[in-house]
Amino acid sequence: MDIICIDDNFTPEQIADIPNRPIKEKMYSIRDVVKSANGIGLLLNEIQNPKTGWTMRGGEKFTFEPNFAIRRFADLQQQPLSYEMIREVTKVGV
Repeated sequence: MDIICIDDNFTPEQIADIPNRPIKEKMYSIRDVVKSANGIGLLLNEIQNPKTGWTMRGGEKFTFEPNFAIRRFADLQQQPLSYEMIREVTKVGV
C-alpha cells in the first residue's frame, strides 16, 4: 500500500533518537504494522533505522526499530489512514 507523509514534525528528542524520518509529501510503502504504547505504528520500506527503542516485557528488555504513527500518513487520495484501512489492504494484523 502506497501512502503519503502528511506530518513530518518531530520533537528535538525524536530527531536525536531517530536518524531516518519520513518527509512531508513524499510517498512511502508499508513494510510492517506494529502496536506500541502510543498506538499503531508503521515501518516503511524506504526508511530503516537502528533498533534504538526499547521496552520491558515479562521482566526482559527488548529492542525495536522506531516506528511512525499512522496519523502522520494519508492514502493517495489524501484520506487519513486508519488501522482498519491498513489491516484490510496489507492483510497485517497486530
